[in-house]
Amino acid sequence: MSRLKKLGFLWSYSVLAVIVGGYYAGGWTWAAVPYVFGIIPLLDFLIGKDPENVSRADYERVLSDRYFDVLVYSFVYLHYGLLVWAGWQLRYAPLTGWQQAGLVVSVGIFAGTIINVAHELGHRSSKMARFHAKAALLSVGYMHFYLEHNRGHHVHVATPLDPATARKNQSVYGFWWQSFTGGFRSAWRIQRRLLQKDGKPFWSKENYMLAATAGPLLWCLALTLFLEMPFLGEMAFLETGSIPAFFAVQCAIGILLLESVNYIEHYGILRKEVAPGRYERVNPLHSWNASHLISNLVLFQLQRHSDHHAYASRPYQVLRHFDESPQLPAGYPLMILLALVPPLWFRVMNPRLENWQQRACSPEEITRLVRQFA
Repeated sequence: MSRLKKLGFLWSYSVLAVIVGGYYAGGWTWAAVPYVFGIIPLLDFLIGKDPENVSRADYERVLSDRYFDVLVYSFVYLHYGLLVWAGWQLRYAPLTGWQQAGLVVSVGIFAGTIINVAHELGHRSSKMARFHAKAALLSVGYMHFYLEHNRGHHVHVATPLDPATARKNQSVYGFWWQSFTGGFRSAWRIQRRLLQKDGKPFWSKENYMLAATAGPLLWCLALTLFLEMPFLGEMAFLETGSIPAFFAVQCAIGILLLESVNYIEHYGILRKEVAPGRYERVNPLHSWNASHLISNLVLFQLQRHSDHHAYASRPYQVLRHFDESPQLPAGYPLMILLALVPPLWFRVMNPRLENWQQRACSPEEITRLVRQFA
Protein backbone atom coordinates (compact mmCIF):
# COMPACT_ATOMS: atom_id res chain seq x y z
CA MET A 1 0.00 0.00 0.00
CA SER A 2 1.36 3.40 -0.94
CA ARG A 3 1.94 6.01 1.75
CA LEU A 4 -0.49 8.31 -0.06
CA LYS A 5 -3.34 5.80 0.12
CA LYS A 6 -2.54 5.08 3.76
CA LEU A 7 -2.87 8.76 4.59
CA GLY A 8 -5.96 8.86 2.39
CA PHE A 9 -7.92 6.94 5.01
CA LEU A 10 -7.84 10.14 7.07
CA TRP A 11 -10.54 11.24 4.63
CA SER A 12 -12.88 9.11 6.74
CA TYR A 13 -12.92 12.01 9.23
CA SER A 14 -14.17 14.41 6.56
CA VAL A 15 -17.89 13.85 7.25
CA LEU A 16 -17.44 14.77 10.91
CA ALA A 17 -15.29 17.76 9.94
CA VAL A 18 -17.98 19.00 7.56
CA ILE A 19 -20.71 18.66 10.22
CA VAL A 20 -18.82 20.56 12.92
CA GLY A 21 -17.06 22.94 10.54
CA GLY A 22 -20.28 23.83 8.75
CA TYR A 23 -21.96 24.60 12.07
CA TYR A 24 -19.24 27.00 13.23
CA ALA A 25 -18.75 28.51 9.78
CA GLY A 26 -22.16 30.13 9.83
CA GLY A 27 -24.73 27.65 11.04
CA TRP A 28 -24.60 25.51 7.86
CA THR A 29 -26.04 22.49 9.63
CA TRP A 30 -27.10 20.79 6.38
CA ALA A 31 -23.56 20.75 5.00
CA ALA A 32 -23.14 16.97 5.35
CA VAL A 33 -25.98 16.26 2.91
CA PRO A 34 -24.48 17.89 -0.22
CA TYR A 35 -21.02 16.74 0.84
CA VAL A 36 -21.91 13.04 1.15
CA PHE A 37 -24.41 12.81 -1.71
CA GLY A 38 -22.91 15.41 -4.04
CA ILE A 39 -19.24 16.16 -3.53
CA ILE A 40 -18.10 12.60 -2.74
CA PRO A 41 -19.81 11.13 -5.85
CA LEU A 42 -18.30 13.95 -7.92
CA LEU A 43 -14.83 13.18 -6.56
CA ASP A 44 -15.41 9.49 -7.24
CA PHE A 45 -16.19 10.38 -10.87
CA LEU A 46 -13.22 12.71 -11.27
CA ILE A 47 -10.61 10.56 -9.51
CA GLY A 48 -11.96 7.18 -10.55
CA LYS A 49 -11.47 3.67 -9.25
CA ASP A 50 -8.69 2.09 -7.23
CA PRO A 51 -8.19 -1.56 -8.30
CA GLU A 52 -4.86 -1.82 -6.44
CA ASN A 53 -4.50 -4.66 -3.93
CA VAL A 54 -1.96 -4.90 -1.12
CA SER A 55 0.97 -6.99 -2.35
CA ARG A 56 2.02 -10.21 -0.69
CA ALA A 57 5.25 -8.55 0.38
CA ASP A 58 3.39 -5.75 2.18
CA TYR A 59 0.47 -7.81 3.49
CA GLU A 60 1.77 -8.60 7.00
CA ARG A 61 3.15 -5.11 7.49
CA VAL A 62 -0.14 -3.46 6.54
CA LEU A 63 -2.17 -5.99 8.52
CA SER A 64 -0.23 -5.31 11.74
CA ASP A 65 -0.05 -1.53 11.37
CA ARG A 66 -1.87 -0.09 14.40
CA TYR A 67 -2.59 3.13 12.50
CA PHE A 68 -5.54 1.44 10.81
CA ASP A 69 -6.93 0.27 14.15
CA VAL A 70 -6.68 3.74 15.70
CA LEU A 71 -8.83 5.15 12.90
CA VAL A 72 -11.77 2.82 13.42
CA TYR A 73 -11.61 2.76 17.23
CA SER A 74 -11.56 6.56 17.36
CA PHE A 75 -14.86 6.77 15.50
CA VAL A 76 -16.73 5.12 18.37
CA TYR A 77 -15.65 7.85 20.81
CA LEU A 78 -16.14 10.59 18.25
CA HIS A 79 -19.74 9.56 17.71
CA TYR A 80 -20.54 9.68 21.41
CA GLY A 81 -18.88 13.08 21.55
CA LEU A 82 -20.88 14.22 18.54
CA LEU A 83 -24.15 13.11 20.15
CA VAL A 84 -23.40 15.12 23.30
CA TRP A 85 -22.21 18.16 21.33
CA ALA A 86 -25.13 18.14 18.89
CA GLY A 87 -27.65 17.50 21.69
CA TRP A 88 -26.21 20.47 23.56
CA GLN A 89 -26.57 22.74 20.53
CA LEU A 90 -30.12 21.57 19.91
CA ARG A 91 -31.05 22.10 23.54
CA TYR A 92 -29.40 25.42 24.27
CA ALA A 93 -28.30 27.20 21.08
CA PRO A 94 -30.78 29.62 19.43
CA LEU A 95 -31.07 27.65 16.20
CA THR A 96 -33.89 28.02 13.71
CA GLY A 97 -36.12 25.03 13.03
CA TRP A 98 -34.37 24.56 9.67
CA GLN A 99 -30.97 24.54 11.36
CA GLN A 100 -32.16 22.08 13.98
CA ALA A 101 -33.44 19.71 11.30
CA GLY A 102 -30.16 19.99 9.39
CA LEU A 103 -28.09 19.16 12.44
CA VAL A 104 -30.19 16.09 13.27
CA VAL A 105 -29.99 14.82 9.68
CA SER A 106 -26.24 15.41 9.53
CA VAL A 107 -25.66 13.52 12.77
CA GLY A 108 -27.85 10.74 11.37
CA ILE A 109 -25.60 10.52 8.32
CA PHE A 110 -22.60 10.14 10.58
CA ALA A 111 -24.51 7.47 12.51
CA GLY A 112 -24.59 5.46 9.29
CA THR A 113 -20.79 5.48 9.19
CA ILE A 114 -20.71 4.33 12.82
CA ILE A 115 -22.66 1.19 11.97
CA ASN A 116 -20.01 0.55 9.32
CA VAL A 117 -17.31 0.87 12.00
CA ALA A 118 -19.24 -1.52 14.23
CA HIS A 119 -19.45 -3.92 11.30
CA GLU A 120 -15.68 -3.80 10.86
CA LEU A 121 -14.90 -4.31 14.55
CA GLY A 122 -17.61 -6.91 15.06
CA HIS A 123 -15.82 -9.31 12.71
CA ARG A 124 -12.62 -9.23 14.76
CA SER A 125 -11.76 -11.81 17.37
CA SER A 126 -10.41 -9.58 20.15
CA LYS A 127 -12.61 -8.71 23.13
CA MET A 128 -11.66 -5.05 22.80
CA ALA A 129 -12.81 -4.91 19.18
CA ARG A 130 -16.10 -6.61 19.96
CA PHE A 131 -16.71 -4.35 22.96
CA HIS A 132 -16.27 -1.30 20.75
CA ALA A 133 -18.51 -2.81 18.08
CA LYS A 134 -21.31 -3.23 20.62
CA ALA A 135 -20.71 0.26 22.02
CA ALA A 136 -20.94 1.72 18.53
CA LEU A 137 -24.21 -0.10 17.84
CA LEU A 138 -25.63 1.01 21.20
CA SER A 139 -25.17 4.63 20.12
CA VAL A 140 -27.43 4.07 17.11
CA GLY A 141 -29.96 1.72 18.71
CA TYR A 142 -29.12 -1.28 16.51
CA MET A 143 -27.35 -3.70 18.80
CA HIS A 144 -29.04 -6.83 17.45
CA PHE A 145 -27.05 -6.27 14.24
CA TYR A 146 -23.93 -7.61 16.00
CA LEU A 147 -25.54 -11.00 16.56
CA GLU A 148 -27.62 -11.34 13.41
CA HIS A 149 -25.00 -10.07 10.98
CA ASN A 150 -22.26 -12.48 12.06
CA ARG A 151 -24.36 -15.57 12.74
CA GLY A 152 -27.26 -14.97 10.37
CA HIS A 153 -26.42 -12.77 7.39
CA HIS A 154 -22.97 -14.24 6.74
CA VAL A 155 -24.39 -17.75 6.88
CA HIS A 156 -27.44 -17.17 4.69
CA VAL A 157 -26.32 -14.30 2.42
CA ALA A 158 -27.52 -14.58 -1.19
CA THR A 159 -30.21 -17.12 -0.28
CA PRO A 160 -33.97 -16.80 0.34
CA LEU A 161 -33.22 -17.37 4.05
CA ASP A 162 -31.45 -14.02 4.42
CA PRO A 163 -33.66 -10.98 5.16
CA ALA A 164 -30.70 -8.70 4.29
CA THR A 165 -30.53 -9.95 0.69
CA ALA A 166 -32.81 -7.97 -1.63
CA ARG A 167 -34.74 -9.83 -4.33
CA LYS A 168 -34.74 -8.82 -7.97
CA ASN A 169 -37.34 -6.08 -8.64
CA GLN A 170 -37.80 -5.45 -4.91
CA SER A 171 -37.72 -1.75 -4.08
CA VAL A 172 -35.52 -0.37 -1.37
CA TYR A 173 -38.64 0.73 0.52
CA GLY A 174 -39.99 -2.80 0.75
CA PHE A 175 -36.53 -4.06 1.57
CA TRP A 176 -36.15 -1.71 4.55
CA TRP A 177 -39.09 -3.36 6.30
CA GLN A 178 -38.01 -6.87 5.32
CA SER A 179 -34.44 -6.42 6.57
CA PHE A 180 -35.32 -4.51 9.73
CA THR A 181 -38.05 -6.82 10.98
CA GLY A 182 -36.53 -10.00 9.58
CA GLY A 183 -33.11 -9.22 11.04
CA PHE A 184 -34.57 -8.52 14.47
CA ARG A 185 -36.55 -11.78 14.47
CA SER A 186 -33.50 -13.66 13.22
CA ALA A 187 -31.37 -12.24 16.05
CA TRP A 188 -33.88 -13.49 18.63
CA ARG A 189 -33.97 -16.95 17.03
CA ILE A 190 -30.18 -17.12 17.09
CA GLN A 191 -30.12 -16.00 20.72
CA ARG A 192 -32.64 -18.65 21.79
CA ARG A 193 -30.61 -21.37 20.08
CA LEU A 194 -27.44 -20.20 21.83
CA LEU A 195 -29.17 -20.17 25.22
CA GLN A 196 -30.62 -23.64 24.67
CA LYS A 197 -27.26 -24.96 23.53
CA ASP A 198 -25.56 -23.66 26.70
CA GLY A 199 -28.45 -24.60 28.96
CA LYS A 200 -29.00 -21.00 30.03
CA PRO A 201 -32.36 -19.49 31.00
CA PHE A 202 -33.97 -16.68 29.03
CA TRP A 203 -33.56 -14.20 31.90
CA SER A 204 -29.79 -14.39 32.26
CA LYS A 205 -26.78 -12.19 31.62
CA GLU A 206 -25.88 -14.45 28.69
CA ASN A 207 -28.97 -13.23 26.83
CA TYR A 208 -27.34 -10.56 24.71
CA MET A 209 -30.63 -9.55 23.14
CA LEU A 210 -31.95 -8.30 26.49
CA ALA A 211 -29.03 -5.88 26.70
CA ALA A 212 -29.39 -5.09 22.99
CA THR A 213 -33.00 -4.04 23.57
CA ALA A 214 -32.55 -2.13 26.83
CA GLY A 215 -29.10 -0.64 26.21
CA PRO A 216 -30.03 2.08 23.70
CA LEU A 217 -33.00 3.12 25.86
CA LEU A 218 -30.75 3.52 28.90
CA TRP A 219 -28.17 5.50 26.89
CA CYS A 220 -30.92 7.79 25.58
CA LEU A 221 -32.11 8.31 29.16
CA ALA A 222 -28.58 9.11 30.35
CA LEU A 223 -28.04 11.56 27.48
CA THR A 224 -31.36 13.25 28.21
CA LEU A 225 -30.70 13.58 31.94
CA PHE A 226 -27.26 15.03 31.29
CA LEU A 227 -28.57 17.65 28.88
CA GLU A 228 -31.65 18.43 30.97
CA MET A 229 -29.82 19.21 34.20
CA PRO A 230 -32.13 21.36 36.32
CA PHE A 231 -29.72 24.24 36.77
CA LEU A 232 -29.63 24.71 33.00
CA GLY A 233 -33.39 24.55 32.58
CA GLU A 234 -33.91 28.27 32.24
CA MET A 235 -31.48 28.36 29.30
CA ALA A 236 -33.47 25.91 27.21
CA PHE A 237 -34.85 26.97 23.85
CA LEU A 238 -36.61 23.67 23.12
CA GLU A 239 -39.29 21.78 24.94
CA THR A 240 -38.36 18.86 27.18
CA GLY A 241 -38.38 15.73 25.06
CA SER A 242 -36.25 17.16 22.29
CA ILE A 243 -33.24 15.00 23.19
CA PRO A 244 -35.08 11.65 22.95
CA ALA A 245 -36.53 12.82 19.63
CA PHE A 246 -33.06 13.80 18.40
CA PHE A 247 -31.62 10.45 19.46
CA ALA A 248 -34.44 8.50 17.83
CA VAL A 249 -34.24 10.37 14.52
CA GLN A 250 -30.46 10.08 14.22
CA CYS A 251 -30.83 6.34 14.94
CA ALA A 252 -33.49 6.01 12.26
CA ILE A 253 -31.41 7.82 9.64
CA GLY A 254 -28.32 5.77 10.44
CA ILE A 255 -30.31 2.51 10.28
CA LEU A 256 -31.98 3.42 6.98
CA LEU A 257 -28.56 4.24 5.50
CA LEU A 258 -27.24 0.87 6.68
CA GLU A 259 -30.21 -0.98 5.21
CA SER A 260 -29.88 0.96 1.96
CA VAL A 261 -26.28 -0.23 1.77
CA ASN A 262 -27.42 -3.81 2.47
CA TYR A 263 -29.88 -3.43 -0.41
CA ILE A 264 -27.13 -2.25 -2.76
CA GLU A 265 -24.57 -4.84 -1.72
CA HIS A 266 -26.70 -7.92 -2.42
CA TYR A 267 -29.45 -6.83 -4.80
CA GLY A 268 -30.79 -9.82 -6.70
CA ILE A 269 -27.77 -12.07 -6.18
CA LEU A 270 -28.54 -15.67 -5.21
CA ARG A 271 -26.23 -18.61 -4.65
CA LYS A 272 -26.93 -21.89 -6.40
CA GLU A 273 -28.83 -24.47 -4.37
CA VAL A 274 -26.64 -27.59 -4.61
CA ALA A 275 -29.01 -29.73 -2.52
CA PRO A 276 -32.34 -29.09 -0.77
CA GLY A 277 -31.60 -26.35 1.75
CA ARG A 278 -27.86 -26.34 0.93
CA TYR A 279 -26.16 -23.66 -1.12
CA GLU A 280 -22.81 -23.29 -2.80
CA ARG A 281 -20.04 -21.72 -0.75
CA VAL A 282 -19.90 -17.92 -0.71
CA ASN A 283 -17.30 -16.53 -3.10
CA PRO A 284 -16.46 -13.07 -4.54
CA LEU A 285 -19.22 -13.41 -7.14
CA HIS A 286 -21.90 -13.18 -4.47
CA SER A 287 -21.77 -9.47 -3.59
CA TRP A 288 -21.76 -6.28 -5.60
CA ASN A 289 -18.37 -4.59 -5.54
CA ALA A 290 -17.27 -0.97 -5.97
CA SER A 291 -13.68 0.24 -5.92
CA HIS A 292 -14.27 3.97 -6.30
CA LEU A 293 -11.39 5.55 -4.43
CA ILE A 294 -12.86 8.44 -2.43
CA SER A 295 -16.01 6.75 -1.18
CA ASN A 296 -13.93 3.70 -0.22
CA LEU A 297 -11.57 5.85 1.81
CA VAL A 298 -14.53 7.44 3.61
CA LEU A 299 -16.19 4.06 4.23
CA PHE A 300 -13.10 2.05 5.20
CA GLN A 301 -13.32 0.05 1.95
CA LEU A 302 -16.73 -1.36 2.79
CA GLN A 303 -17.47 -1.22 -0.94
CA ARG A 304 -14.95 -4.00 -1.52
CA HIS A 305 -17.74 -6.16 -0.26
CA SER A 306 -17.10 -9.18 -2.45
CA ASP A 307 -13.83 -9.99 -0.69
CA HIS A 308 -15.40 -9.26 2.70
CA HIS A 309 -18.05 -11.95 2.24
CA ALA A 310 -15.55 -14.46 0.93
CA TYR A 311 -13.22 -13.78 3.90
CA ALA A 312 -15.24 -12.04 6.62
CA SER A 313 -12.38 -11.69 9.11
CA ARG A 314 -10.11 -9.79 6.68
CA PRO A 315 -9.56 -6.23 8.02
CA TYR A 316 -10.58 -3.32 5.83
CA GLN A 317 -7.08 -2.17 4.93
CA VAL A 318 -6.26 -5.43 3.11
CA LEU A 319 -9.60 -6.08 1.38
CA ARG A 320 -9.10 -6.83 -2.31
CA HIS A 321 -10.65 -5.82 -5.59
CA PHE A 322 -11.62 -8.56 -8.07
CA ASP A 323 -12.47 -7.70 -11.66
CA GLU A 324 -14.57 -10.87 -11.79
CA SER A 325 -16.95 -9.66 -9.06
CA PRO A 326 -20.17 -7.94 -10.16
CA GLN A 327 -19.36 -4.23 -10.29
CA LEU A 328 -21.55 -1.30 -9.28
CA PRO A 329 -21.55 1.70 -11.63
CA ALA A 330 -20.85 4.13 -8.77
CA GLY A 331 -19.95 4.29 -5.09
CA TYR A 332 -22.49 3.84 -2.32
CA PRO A 333 -23.50 7.52 -1.85
CA LEU A 334 -24.70 7.84 -5.44
CA MET A 335 -26.14 4.32 -5.47
CA ILE A 336 -28.26 5.16 -2.41
CA LEU A 337 -29.80 8.10 -4.28
CA LEU A 338 -30.40 5.83 -7.26
CA ALA A 339 -32.10 3.21 -5.07
CA LEU A 340 -34.55 5.83 -3.78
CA VAL A 341 -36.00 6.03 -7.32
CA PRO A 342 -36.98 2.38 -7.97
CA PRO A 343 -37.78 2.64 -11.73
CA LEU A 344 -34.38 4.22 -12.35
CA TRP A 345 -32.67 1.67 -10.09
CA PHE A 346 -34.25 -1.26 -11.96
CA ARG A 347 -33.31 0.26 -15.30
CA VAL A 348 -29.66 0.59 -14.30
CA MET A 349 -29.19 -2.52 -12.16
CA ASN A 350 -31.38 -5.22 -13.71
CA PRO A 351 -29.27 -5.52 -16.89
CA ARG A 352 -26.16 -5.81 -14.73
CA LEU A 353 -27.84 -8.44 -12.58
CA GLU A 354 -28.90 -10.43 -15.63
CA ASN A 355 -25.36 -10.24 -16.95
CA TRP A 356 -24.10 -11.63 -13.63
CA GLN A 357 -26.63 -14.47 -13.88
CA GLN A 358 -25.22 -15.44 -17.27
CA ARG A 359 -21.58 -15.26 -16.27
CA ALA A 360 -19.37 -18.02 -17.55
CA CYS A 361 -16.89 -17.53 -14.73
CA SER A 362 -17.30 -20.56 -12.46
CA PRO A 363 -17.08 -20.57 -8.66
CA GLU A 364 -14.03 -22.84 -9.01
CA GLU A 365 -12.26 -20.19 -11.04
CA ILE A 366 -13.11 -17.55 -8.46
CA THR A 367 -11.84 -19.78 -5.65
CA ARG A 368 -8.57 -20.27 -7.54
CA LEU A 369 -8.29 -16.52 -8.04
CA VAL A 370 -8.83 -15.83 -4.34
CA ARG A 371 -6.28 -18.41 -3.28
CA GLN A 372 -3.56 -16.95 -5.44
CA PHE A 373 -3.86 -13.72 -3.44
CA ALA A 374 -4.29 -15.37 -0.02
